[in-house]
Amino acid sequence: MGAQDFTGIVRRAVDSERLSGLFEKAMNDKWLTLQNSLLVCFSLYSAYWLVVYIYRVTLHPLAKFPGPVLAGVSFWYEFYYDVWPRRYGYMWKIEELHKKYGPIVRINPIHIHINDPNFIDQIYAPAGREKRNGDPWFSMATESGMMAWSTLQTMDHHQHHLRRGALSRFFSKASVRQLEGLISDKIDRLLQRLAQMHRAGDSVINSTHVIAALTMDIISSYSLGVDMGNLTREEWGRDWSETFPRLGTIRPWGRQFKNLTVMSLSIEPSIVRWFNPTAAAVAEKAKYPMEVIRAHIDKHEKDGATTNMATNNRTIFMEILDSSLPPHEKSVGRLNAEAFLLLGGGTDPTTRNLTVTMYHLLANPKLLQRLLDELKLIMPRPDSPVTVAALEALPFFSACITEGLRMTNAVSTRMPRVSPDKAIVYKDWVIPKGTPVMQSLYLLHMNDDIFPEPMRYNPQRWLDNPSLKSRYLMAFGRGSRQCLGINLANAEMFLTLARVLTRFDLGLYDVIRERDIDVSGDCFNGIVRDDSPGIRVKLLRDNLAEI
Repeated sequence: MGAQDFTGIVRRAVDSERLSGLFEKAMNDKWLTLQNSLLVCFSLYSAYWLVVYIYRVTLHPLAKFPGPVLAGVSFWYEFYYDVWPRRYGYMWKIEELHKKYGPIVRINPIHIHINDPNFIDQIYAPAGREKRNGDPWFSMATESGMMAWSTLQTMDHHQHHLRRGALSRFFSKASVRQLEGLISDKIDRLLQRLAQMHRAGDSVINSTHVIAALTMDIISSYSLGVDMGNLTREEWGRDWSETFPRLGTIRPWGRQFKNLTVMSLSIEPSIVRWFNPTAAAVAEKAKYPMEVIRAHIDKHEKDGATTNMATNNRTIFMEILDSSLPPHEKSVGRLNAEAFLLLGGGTDPTTRNLTVTMYHLLANPKLLQRLLDELKLIMPRPDSPVTVAALEALPFFSACITEGLRMTNAVSTRMPRVSPDKAIVYKDWVIPKGTPVMQSLYLLHMNDDIFPEPMRYNPQRWLDNPSLKSRYLMAFGRGSRQCLGINLANAEMFLTLARVLTRFDLGLYDVIRERDIDVSGDCFNGIVRDDSPGIRVKLLRDNLAEI
């Protein structure tokens, strides 16, 4: 090898080493730049939230209100008690806060909670008095999609009034009375199947599934014009009856992670099932009304509008399609959202109210006998025809149902209302307009100043003080946003309890009140413990067969 060749090899080696060094230096500089960028971003992010936190407890319009500093600083305070590590328990923490701070408390950065039974109407404003909007944060409301299109999820006062108006005639007391035969027909089917089970020796039933099958068949027939057929299914449509309580359990998570939750409810359920089975089950069931809706729209366009309310052929879809609502309010998507929320609202709360009320009557034989004696005045036989009006006229029976509604707390949560134009004044406190203000239904119903011994089922309290109902019962909400289906729910409760309790002698079967009855979690609806198998009862005797 010549000197020239050797020199070339050395030069190339040196150049290679130099290039390597330059590359390494460039990479180090790039890494340092990336590190610096991340550090700057993190610092700016931290500084931003530090300023937000300081503002929330110093200059924010709600900073002057009583409450823990951490609750005013961040929604993570609520997350701790409602999502993780505790679950669905913030309502009881709110109760503790009231004991410490008084009747008015700031429970998160934007919410004021008032625990005063005598301030209900000022918050919820009876229809026609003042505007009350919903709260988008609490309701996970969006600008479009299922979380915006139903009447329940409509936040704006005027839009809610328009949408509710299109349905109010359908759920009026007169309309429910005209379709009372439909409800009785479904109850007849239930009684026939229970009688068959009793004769076959299959005497233990899960009343949670059984009553859910009944209420869903009623609301689907009444509002959609299609019977779900759960009363004839072997498992009583258990897959459906378990879907709607799941929808409630999504809400505490959804308030903290709205975008993620809304997305999981809107994409393909088979994909969602991999990371959120609960949301997937809800999303899958939410698609059910779509095919029914398309058939109704086709029929409506072909046959034109009808006005006959004598049968359940007159569905909510017809009510909306024939209403004065603008065309975009009659889209398939909005009709689907309305239908699904009505299915849930007509199934889960009514099921809870019926089964829990039945439990308390079976657990108190003297009260049950007093009720049966009163029912005999208008139902001498178990198969005697009876109307809702006749049943509502029975004072003790009405008191039993009212007390059941109070203790069930099928909807237990706080109900935020926003006064968009005027401040709300509570004692010496002026709550700025636009602030969500609320009471919790459960805390109201369990208030021992209004209802002594609140955990005791005592129908007599409503007979001794009839004004309690109009002043303090909030089982169906209050004001312009009161539950649309109150008349239908009342008809179902009166007819079902009267027909079932007079037809069969029932006994409780392995029911543990702390596990199966009492509310142990608040996620919009009051829920029981996860290990509850439901409320089971035993068919002891078919009274009609004995006659």
